[in-house]
Amino acid sequence: TNDDGKELITGLYNSGEFFGYVSMLEGATYKETAQAVEDAELISIPKSEFEELIYHNAEVAKSFIKLLSHNLVEKEQQLLNIAYNSLRKKVADALLLMKEKLSYAQPEGLHSIQLSRENMAAIAGTATESFIRTLTDFKNEKLIDIKDGHIVILNEVKLKNMRN
Repeated sequence: TNDDGKELITGLYNSGEFFGYVSMLEGATYKETAQAVEDAELISIPKSEFEELIYHNAEVAKSFIKLLSHNLVEKEQQLLNIAYNSLRKKVADALLLMKEKLSYAQPEGLHSIQLSRENMAAIAGTATESFIRTLTDFKNEKLIDIKDGHIVILNEVKLKNMRN
């Protein structure tokens, strides 16, 4: 959240994924906010145990180096997308990311996303009003459907191939 109160969601995490370790490795205070969007069980690893694993187990250290590298590439791509992509492309990419990380399978093989429009806009890096207008456009183009507040992706291929 910036000084004006604008929020940007920088990560979505699934089961088995880690967060907060960068601050721990830097010896810095964790400055971000984490919020579960569904029931979750979290496991906290004490700093001393984490450091013991990292400094004395080459395989664990190697795994975290790969994780850091992957996260760096992901964040760079997110920044490039926010800076240079059109609104439609930002919304399409955000919907696909949410489908991958947060969706629920529907009986007809489709996936449903349920998250507040404000949070979805923060993931896309755009204003809520612009995000909602684009969702309406996507619905009119039959790329998505909106049922009881849930977004159902109808045409994943067209969203993936959205031109900038």
